Amino acid sequence: MRDRSTSLLALTWLAFFMADVRDGLGPFLATYLQEHRVQQELIGYTMTAGGLAAVVTTPFAGAWVDSSSAKRAMTVVAALAVLASSAIAFTTLSASLLIASQIVTGVAGAVLAATMAALTLGLARSAGFKQQTGRNEAFSHAGNMISAVGAGLAAHLFGAPWMLAVMAALTIGALLSVWAIRAADIDHEAARGDEPQDAKPAEIDGQGHAPIVTLFRNRPLLFFALACAFFHLGNAAMLPLLNQRLAATVADSAPLLWTGIAIVVAQLTMIPVALWVARSRRYDVAWFVYVAILVLPVRGALAYAFASEWNNIPVQILDGLAAGALGVATPLLVQRYTRGSGRFNTALGFVMTLQGVGAALSPAMANAVVGAGQHFGIAFVVLAATSVLALPIFRLAQRDASRTGSAR
Repeated sequence: MRDRSTSLLALTWLAFFMADVRDGLGPFLATYLQEHRVQQELIGYTMTAGGLAAVVTTPFAGAWVDSSSAKRAMTVVAALAVLASSAIAFTTLSASLLIASQIVTGVAGAVLAATMAALTLGLARSAGFKQQTGRNEAFSHAGNMISAVGAGLAAHLFGAPWMLAVMAALTIGALLSVWAIRAADIDHEAARGDEPQDAKPAEIDGQGHAPIVTLFRNRPLLFFALACAFFHLGNAAMLPLLNQRLAATVADSAPLLWTGIAIVVAQLTMIPVALWVARSRRYDVAWFVYVAILVLPVRGALAYAFASEWNNIPVQILDGLAAGALGVATPLLVQRYTRGSGRFNTALGFVMTLQGVGAALSPAMANAVVGAGQHFGIAFVVLAATSVLALPIFRLAQRDASRTGSAR
């Protein structure tokens, strides 16, 4: 068997460098716009535009990656697109350009997420997928932490546009990592969730894979996707809202710097959590999903109760616990629910689509509650209450999975 260790190491470093490349420095953008007194509604529309673009693109990106062997080239093009659109976002206050930049970022980010998942399964195969996913997530969070420190300091010392220099360095690292992944090491059938030892699906198409329509009859997958939607509806706007509140209500609070600090705290927490989830033999990955959902109401309550800069730290520790667990558990559960179908990336794209619906609507919902009256506290309560709805829905996913034999 060919040694794939070099390519797997390059994949791990790709996860590190692609951390903020994929998101386009999104949390900093909301704070940057708040500091420049951009209308609250435009901030919401701008952030929502990127989320909605990702929502529309994600299922197509997953299906595209399932059928394509050009996964490395797709990664390169998408990374360069995010860098270019971010350069536009941080050098203009034009409403049309801001919204357009985030649409490009959303589309390219969806492609990057799909290629990363496919490369992981295609290189590690199902036997090594759990551990490699944990390593990827840990390195991704470390990359987010380093880039957040660099971007926060660059913005604080030299101005917001200098954050782009940090992002450009990350992009170069990502491109070099892609180059180091050997094309011959990628098993494209394994990358789509179809390996020789897997049981064949009851229905097959002309290529021997499950028809896409069967995904819509996969009840565990559907319920899990819906649970992710409610989780991110409550979660996505919390970090931007924390720092928007600083910019709007606390004089001389350096909100861009605190955005960087908040991200560092969360990412530092996510690193051990991601490794724990990937290596745990005592607890199934579903257990960590329950924990992630239950953490969100506590996070929202803390954000509501305390408005100082230092409150960002415990709030973001909780974010690291929840997001770190769910980041690893999501692809693992999708792979479990769809194993042998040959539709892993399509199914993951579907889950990420509903997750993206929640994440895209979250800032618009939160900023609408904040409104001209600056009701930040009420907005945190609404976000926390929304996230609780994910709990019973995920329970249904696990119940149906146990009936079909895909619960473990």
